Amino acid sequence: MDPRLAAQLSLLALSLGAIFIGLVVSVLVHELAHVAVGYAAGLRVARVQLGPLEIRDYGQPRVRLVRSLQAGVVLVPWDRTTTLEPLRWGLFISTAAGPLAGLAFGIIAIWLAGGVHLRGPVSILDMAGQTSTILSVLNLLPLRTGDALADGRRMFSLLLRTRECGQILAATMMLGEALSGRRPRDWDQGLLDVMQLSPNEPFARLCLYEAAIDRGEIEDAGRHLDAAVDMRKENWTPADAILFNEAAYYAARHRGDARAARLWLGLADGGRVQGYMRARAEAAVLCAEGRGLEGRQRAIAGLASLARTRRRDEALCREQLEELAHGAGALVRPLLSRAR
Repeated sequence: MDPRLAAQLSLLALSLGAIFIGLVVSVLVHELAHVAVGYAAGLRVARVQLGPLEIRDYGQPRVRLVRSLQAGVVLVPWDRTTTLEPLRWGLFISTAAGPLAGLAFGIIAIWLAGGVHLRGPVSILDMAGQTSTILSVLNLLPLRTGDALADGRRMFSLLLRTRECGQILAATMMLGEALSGRRPRDWDQGLLDVMQLSPNEPFARLCLYEAAIDRGEIEDAGRHLDAAVDMRKENWTPADAILFNEAAYYAARHRGDARAARLWLGLADGGRVQGYMRARAEAAVLCAEGRGLEGRQRAIAGLASLARTRRRDEALCREQLEELAHGAGALVRPLLSRAR
């Protein structure tokens, strides 16, 4: 190989390595600042994602690998007694901590590296500083992409108390309620009333669906689920897999529509859905298709998967799996056929 080409390839490899390490370091600084200031502000971390590494505390702390390159932190209140004003300021300062810490780290790193080097080999410290500075500046912009808000957009909304601020606060408290271990039928009615004021938010509709179905209000639950699906089915992403998985379960278990349920189940393929939730939907679909024995076997496997996770916040899902394991779902299709 030409020595000059070999030297260029080596330089390219070193530069790419420096870029990768700099990106990892800058993301770590950003997300850890969210976590540290969030705890100091009286919030708890429900989830931290650093690319393929996910750390959850949904009733039971858990670390796992996922197929993702995203990074983010989900903060929720410690308890349901949190009032809105302290929560607003807690979310504001914890949100601001990420980009501001990244910006400070970037400036210091560039200074320690002797300034920005645009030519020749770039040190890891210099690259980490440049990457952190650029990402922090971009993150401070008040941008929104679909349902995702940049830190700058969240800070702007929380500071000025815009309509978006109310949605952020309500969603944060509702998520804390969902992760508290309480059944959906026991969720705070005031928060559910706030969710009613956001009919065009899929998250709000899903919360209302969960509460309604746990109360036995099957028709209302279906109405909320249909609305959430209609909002996402045209521009869906892998993150909507949970929604489609739920639509498959509902269509099969409560409508006996095996064809529609199978289609929804197909859309949920490849997304991040808990094993026991996937098993519940598959069991319901099999039962609706008249394959009761296979459905019961799948439900039993789902119960075993749920037991292994040791979650405290899935009493409703456990009951639904137990119903399917005892053959309840297998009765839906014959009964509907006779009714026609």
